[in-house]
Amino acid sequence: MEISPAEIIDRMSIVKLKIKRIGVPELQIEFDALQNALEEFRGRGVEIKDSWIDELYEINREEWDLLDKMNEEKKSGGDFEKIGRLYIETEGVNKKRAETKNRIIEETKVGFKEIKKNHPSE
Repeated sequence: MEISPAEIIDRMSIVKLKIKRIGVPELQIEFDALQNALEEFRGRGVEIKDSWIDELYEINREEWDLLDKMNEEKKSGGDFEKIGRLYIETEGVNKKRAETKNRIIEETKVGFKEIKKNHPSE
């Protein structure tokens, strides 16, 4: 079973965030491999829109920003109400991430949709 373009793009966006924020240059090898995997799909006639890459990057960036705020709040003594609001906001972003990946799966007709039941991001 191969990895779908939606999962590859999602992983690419996370690796790109890690390269930028954590500064792990070794991850460039993984990023390049993921980019090559997308090119293989393009070579087989599967349309891969660059806008999907940008969209998932922004969604994952937003989620990371919220998680950073949550961690800062916990370290500074923890206003649990604020942490709870950030958690709920993070779940909303996670839902948007799943919806975006599902849309990519629909448009490429490659992969399996993410189905969540009794999950906080529903």
